[in-house]
Amino acid sequence: MAKGLGVKRKFPDCRWLIPAAIIILAAWTGCTAHAPQPLPQEKIRSRADRAFNELEATDGSAGARFPSKAANSDIADPAAQRDVLVNIAPVEMGQRPDWVDGASRQFPYTSYLTGVGHGAERQAAEDKARAEIAKIFYSDIQAGNRIYQEILESTVGGKSTSDENINFAEIIKVSTHKILSGIRVVQVYRDPGSQPEFFALAVLDRNQSRVMLKNKIQEMDGNIQQLLSAVRRQQDTLSRVKMLQDGIRKHALRQAYNTELRIVDPVAKGISPPFNITEIKSLLHNVLLKEFFIALSLEGPGAEEVGQSIVEALNRKGYSVCDEIDEASIVTRGLIQIKALPRGAAGWVFVRWEAYFDLVDRNGGAVFGSVQKSGKAGHLTLTHAENRAVGYMRKVLATEISENLSRYIMTQGN
Repeated sequence: MAKGLGVKRKFPDCRWLIPAAIIILAAWTGCTAHAPQPLPQEKIRSRADRAFNELEATDGSAGARFPSKAANSDIADPAAQRDVLVNIAPVEMGQRPDWVDGASRQFPYTSYLTGVGHGAERQAAEDKARAEIAKIFYSDIQAGNRIYQEILESTVGGKSTSDENINFAEIIKVSTHKILSGIRVVQVYRDPGSQPEFFALAVLDRNQSRVMLKNKIQEMDGNIQQLLSAVRRQQDTLSRVKMLQDGIRKHALRQAYNTELRIVDPVAKGISPPFNITEIKSLLHNVLLKEFFIALSLEGPGAEEVGQSIVEALNRKGYSVCDEIDEASIVTRGLIQIKALPRGAAGWVFVRWEAYFDLVDRNGGAVFGSVQKSGKAGHLTLTHAENRAVGYMRKVLATEISENLSRYIMTQGN
């Protein structure tokens, strides 16, 4: 018998190269608060001139370059809150479970919130079951938000700012995200002889939810306490306004969590807030009325009329306007031009109006937003055409500038 040849395989040595870690220590220097700087008038004027040149090439408006306010987003579909393991519950067949037509003995009301869904497909039944639980929270939080809006809209002297800067749909989404992620589909029943064919039981553990919500509320109370303490130390008026507005938003979110706590723990009455929303709003109102001022500097034809419309729009939003730039926290500086167009229809005179505004935060002189608008107006005489152009500017610029200013003032952070 021939001997088989043994083949010896030689494996090469594998050496791993271990790179040396290089640690770079970068020294960071803290930023100190800037004292209010003189407004760069020439710089703003040159920016306006460049903007006017750009507007000459177009008939439409260039629009505001300040970020637009995000639209209220829709409430998230409860189906998006599905468990990671969607099909973890086995499909049962045979005897009809008690929870299909009534209460579940295995998951009693005292310990669980339950929802039953049905559908031709399993996934549809599970989604509907989750939605049944989610509806309870959405309905109660929306009712609480309506009360909140009434409080925020009840103002002194007919002025209000807080209510229009709180996105209540976003509060519902944020507050319910954690609680709805705890919903589990625990049983699925299939009855081939019925229509619909699938039934699903979703549950939410009351005790686990209670603990989580109490922790959330305590966390929010601590955040609000720190915020109000920081307001008292803050010297910059605009920063105080932003912080108080943030406090109102946090308080609204805190109350949404408290509403959820009352749902999962029906015996308790929630946790009373250590800070009343009316107190925080009163602080904000007093700062806006007595300490926070906006100055308006406007040049060009129709400046007085346009300026008056902007002042009125700001007053309606609850802001005070002053004449002295040195007293203001924010300055709105603008230039207006009205030019006769060389050609027009028979018997008509047309003009083109152009406006450029810079919105300036005096704490450092930073330009935080700009507004560029242009348009045409026509009439039988040049004077009437110019007056019509001023009328257009009063309406368009007052709305645009007051909204941009309000958005910046009421946005968290600087």
